[in-house]
Amino acid sequence: MPQFKRKVAFSGKKKKEQIHARRARRMHTNADDDNADFHTTEASIASPEEGMDYQEEVLAINYQPGVNARVNRYNLKFRKEKAAEKEKRQALHSKPVTLLSENEMETGTECFYPPGLSYPSRPPWRSNMSKKELDMNENKYFRLFCEKIDKEFSKTSLSMYELNLETWRQLWRVTEMSDIMLIIVDARFPVAQFPPYLYHHLVEKENKGIILIMNKADLLPPSLILAWEHYFAQHFPKLIVVPFSSLEGYKGRKCLLRMAAESALCLVDACQKLVDDSVNLKPWREKIEEERDLASGDDQSVDIQETNVVHSQNTAPETYQRYRDGILTIGTIGHPNVGKSSLINALMGKKVVSVSRTPGHTKHFQTIFLTKNIKLCDCPGLVFPSTVDMPLQVLLGSFPVAQVRDPIGVVHYIASRLDVPKILKLHLSEGDEDSEWTSYLICKAWAEKRGYRTKSRGVEDASRAANEILRFCLNGYKSLVIYQRPPGFSNDKGKYESASEIHRIKLIQGVHSDAQEELSQDEEEENVEENVDTVSEEEKEEKDESNEESEDDDYVPISAVQNKFALLNDED
Repeated sequence: MPQFKRKVAFSGKKKKEQIHARRARRMHTNADDDNADFHTTEASIASPEEGMDYQEEVLAINYQPGVNARVNRYNLKFRKEKAAEKEKRQALHSKPVTLLSENEMETGTECFYPPGLSYPSRPPWRSNMSKKELDMNENKYFRLFCEKIDKEFSKTSLSMYELNLETWRQLWRVTEMSDIMLIIVDARFPVAQFPPYLYHHLVEKENKGIILIMNKADLLPPSLILAWEHYFAQHFPKLIVVPFSSLEGYKGRKCLLRMAAESALCLVDACQKLVDDSVNLKPWREKIEEERDLASGDDQSVDIQETNVVHSQNTAPETYQRYRDGILTIGTIGHPNVGKSSLINALMGKKVVSVSRTPGHTKHFQTIFLTKNIKLCDCPGLVFPSTVDMPLQVLLGSFPVAQVRDPIGVVHYIASRLDVPKILKLHLSEGDEDSEWTSYLICKAWAEKRGYRTKSRGVEDASRAANEILRFCLNGYKSLVIYQRPPGFSNDKGKYESASEIHRIKLIQGVHSDAQEELSQDEEEENVEENVDTVSEEEKEEKDESNEESEDDDYVPISAVQNKFALLNDED
């Protein structure tokens, strides 16, 4: 008789483990194949003893599984957030919100960059080193740097910073080839995005000219911009501050992109102070003035000279030579989502670099010629080591809103600095009239106002509402603009408001400084709010009309026809 093997029970849990193990082996094989070219994997910063333990703590943003490792080569990589930190924020959901005073929101660079903190600069190298030796040297240096700051600073106080060596290499290459470095920050959070150790390294060791670009200046009052200029001039003498507004060239939402002329002229003046007569900046200035004169007229068909764009992926070291071939090379440095690519497009007056609200959209540095002797280098966004807490990193745009595990906890951070219920015109629902505002009740009230409900139970979708509030605050919509203040601003506010330099700041802010434009925007927001308030469950037709007037640019109205073939009958 034939002998049959007795069947062994195989549970679903074991089947899942088998599938995960097979997938891990497949991905490990792909990584080994790519190491033959790049010598870099996700665990390149791990020591042989730690290996997989260190890799499990790394969170890759926008990671695409099951593809070639080249696709994920430049992804943002952070340390995974600890469960204790998430539970700490969740405990704030039910706590009443207390607004901070003006003095409590004043802060300086020392609050986010304590002494002893630094960033991974490029290790020493020799010109006769092979590609493999250079790669091993940089990997070892970066691993030791990460281990050092993790020991010196506790993981709870240290913020999430960039753990992808490939992105730091892009910074090293841009720094080596640039004559002037533009440190671009969001004007709402300048001290949180300006590392002092980067300034001292570039000025003292690299001997570079540094210009601080305060982008998105149109979101702040002019007096605050002027106060920040005085603050940085006092603490960083060799730093030149230039307010910038990439939206200066917009006369409306649907208008064509134009050059930010006033901001660009301020940048030309700053570069002229650093280069003196070594480089001729007159063609660049004439190009901007010509664009400004054309933009001030009625003719909107402005022709811009052809731009030479070179996408560069070369990571080989090169010998630096100042003003090589009479060309001024300007490099850009900044956190993700501060508007580096938008700034370059505003300088050109047309789209030459792709932009996105997703952090880490720019993958590798690329060079753009403004004129024949002015070259810009766009570097990918980098999150430098600091003590910025997680909620503020989300508002900075360093961490994607879509991947925030606890958006309601971040709303508590916003509500403690802005009167969110008053700005959004929220009201407590029935049963909560006697309660104080909490982050959960704010999200619940906004979900009820917008009609956001869960599919399973039909209750208010507080998580979706919190996600939308975070995006409003990130983009400065609906007057949800959080901004930091320099030390002593509350006492000297009147002095800055009456200063003669306020007019210069208003010119840079462009149409956003016009009182009539602000009035029209406020009226538009009030009309939208009134439309939202009139929405009820019984009046579905009015709800559809109000949704068509929504402020979301990506919203596309959907026809409310249940029978698709009814449209054909109507046409017949």
